[in-house]
Amino acid sequence: MKYTIKEVMPSQIKVEFENKSKAIVYVSPDASPEDIDDAVSYFDPDYFPDPKTLINKNVFVGEERISTRKENTPSEIAEYDKHPEEIPDVDLTPIKTELYGGLPLPTFHKDQIIISCVMSDYYIKHHNDYRLKEMLDEKIEEYIITNNITVEKAIESLLFSNDDLIVHLAEKELENEQQ
Repeated sequence: MKYTIKEVMPSQIKVEFENKSKAIVYVSPDASPEDIDDAVSYFDPDYFPDPKTLINKNVFVGEERISTRKENTPSEIAEYDKHPEEIPDVDLTPIKTELYGGLPLPTFHKDQIIISCVMSDYYIKHHNDYRLKEMLDEKIEEYIITNNITVEKAIESLLFSNDDLIVHLAEKELENEQQ
């Protein structure tokens, strides 16, 4: 279905479809027109499934039922529960270390950060859901403020390893003495 871009905002656009329905769609700053069309298609009513196919045939209006909790059956138990000896040992102990130049790293596992970022991108792209991204942004902001990190410190930490920093400081000190 044709759509018109009504507003362009940081990382998102507001669109209106031919049928007058509207959506706010996440778009990356470097998205191609094809990428934008694809992102908008997730909100296009033409791509929505036929509502009749989404009706559950196991219940009907007026039926009275009792809510109960299902017990796990053997077929629903995860494979790793069946064969715990096959689960590899993974150390999930938080790691505390420093970046080059002495900037502290977060006290959570780097794999957790990577997985959270990937999941955040997935939910934004496929479900236009920003909640995980917003929570990650809050944690990052809290981390930056708590550790008093500045852009200058971050750049300096990337420019030098500890050995390079010592050499660099020694060269500066030598230059100062010669002046």
